[in-house]
Amino acid sequence: MFKNITVAVDGSDHAWRALGVACDLAKHYDSQLHLIHTPELASTGLAVGSGAVEIPPTDAEIAKAGEVVMAEAATMARDAGIEPASQLVRNGTPSAEAVSVATETASDLIVTGRRGVGSLQSLLLGSTSQKIAHDAPCAFLTVK
Repeated sequence: MFKNITVAVDGSDHAWRALGVACDLAKHYDSQLHLIHTPELASTGLAVGSGAVEIPPTDAEIAKAGEVVMAEAATMARDAGIEPASQLVRNGTPSAEAVSVATETASDLIVTGRRGVGSLQSLLLGSTSQKIAHDAPCAFLTVK
């Protein structure tokens, strides 16, 4: 039923439970597992005269921040008997990146935690899981 499963992880307890469920499904359906993590690093702001300049994090800073979470996710998948087909750390909006990876990998299912470590911005703009549910090109499962 599921040939490719994309799992969005962010280091939260819900994400780790979601990864466990995704691994169980991958074993059951002999699926490929694709891991995606999009670190949310704060931009730096500099006051310049009467204005301000935003300095976004570099790709290197994003990659470094994502290494720890991705390494833990890959280890958890392997411990569950699943070798991840891909492990991606991306720079962007977590919901958009999860949907993008699902599209790129022709995933039949996206799995995420219900609540993550999202910023205050998610309270104002809506949760990552809600955005994925709206934009997903395939089935979507949230795990509490």
